[in-house]
Amino acid sequence: MPNQDAWLLRHTLQGELLVVADGLGSRALSHLGARAACAAAFEALALTQAGGGAPDIAILLATLHARWLARVWPHDPRTCATTCLLALRTGPHLILAQLGDGMVLAGGAGTGPDFMLASTADDFSNQTDCLRDRHEPQSWRAAQLCAADWGGVLLCTDGIAADLTPGRESAFAHALFAQTRNSSARSQRREARRWLGGWPVPGHTDDKTIGCLLAPKENSNA
Repeated sequence: MPNQDAWLLRHTLQGELLVVADGLGSRALSHLGARAACAAAFEALALTQAGGGAPDIAILLATLHARWLARVWPHDPRTCATTCLLALRTGPHLILAQLGDGMVLAGGAGTGPDFMLASTADDFSNQTDCLRDRHEPQSWRAAQLCAADWGGVLLCTDGIAADLTPGRESAFAHALFAQTRNSSARSQRREARRWLGGWPVPGHTDDKTIGCLLAPKENSNA
């Protein structure tokens, strides 16, 4: 089967956008849907970030859905269903959004607590919320935070999030932030491939994607 996960990272004059998507395993073209979701998020940002400020979250997500539909056409959107997680840092703002399962966590830059978008009761198996033929804004979880308060953001698909011990998500994220800050991009990629390839949960074959967005060092001690 093709990898049903996809991710995108873009640096712009206005900030950074990180997107992670996980196509639903029961849908034949969900791998295409996941890739389309990442591209659609970047297009939506370009269309809604007027004047370089933070876009309105509701408009951003509605535009993302419209661009996703355009990208999966002429396929039936139901065959391309996918989750979508994103983090956008622009100026003093940090925007987080999540549709479906996986994990979105912002780690505190100082002594404050971490922030994690809450999961919903439908986040299991293939019943998770997802991009589909109709935009359902009530299915998204989103937040706008002050970027200076956060040292790093972690996005990961359910292939990772579902295997973390409940209550240990923050410890996992901060260990990753610390390791990432002290290594080069090349060694980060090599190490990530090593431990993702040797995932310790027996028999767990779900695709696994993890994305990490760190604050500038002068703004964080995470």
